[in-house]
Amino acid sequence: MPDGAVKTEKKPVKKPVKKKDKYRQRQTEVIDAAAAVFAKKGYHGASTGDIAALLGIAQSSLYYYFKSKDEALEKVCLHGIKGYVERLQAIVAGDGSAEDKIRGAIHNHIEPVIFIPDYFRTFVGELRYLPENRRQKLNNMIAEYNALFEQILVDGIAEKTFTGSLDSHSTMLMLIAQCNTVPFWFGQFEQYSPAQLADMLADNFLQGALWRPN
Repeated sequence: MPDGAVKTEKKPVKKPVKKKDKYRQRQTEVIDAAAAVFAKKGYHGASTGDIAALLGIAQSSLYYYFKSKDEALEKVCLHGIKGYVERLQAIVAGDGSAEDKIRGAIHNHIEPVIFIPDYFRTFVGELRYLPENRRQKLNNMIAEYNALFEQILVDGIAEKTFTGSLDSHSTMLMLIAQCNTVPFWFGQFEQYSPAQLADMLADNFLQGALWRPN
């Protein structure tokens, strides 16, 4: 470089944000807002106007992302259950004992309280208000999830981890129902983490369910 010449640094060229990526980012923000409103006010107490107000946009702008409150609830519920089945499939297919797997299943079910609390609370509390014509995909996912959860119990009975008197289907429903209540009382027990609460639920179940030789 010649004496006296000024070295100029090249500024990094910013890649333009693709229109599709920008839309997806905004869509996520909109559905997050819908989840927050549904979790706070419930499906019947909420309106699309509430969602728009939270975002600070005109209500008409929401129609780029969903056409009705029903569709908004469907999208929130689908996101709320996203990954549940796949994670439980991995637990069922794993090498652990039935005791390990039931603990893993309970942890898997409660974990979203930390990461997506509004989605979890909305899915558990408001799904029943979703019209039948929008529930087929969700119903299929729930049925598959329940079957996987029950399979852990069936296998545990077969391998004599769990007592033979255990009714696998009703027990599955009761365990899932217990897990589903967590987002509604979690704040009352701030001294416990979701992982600790999951262990407590698992311990309570296992105390009565483990097979014991006569």
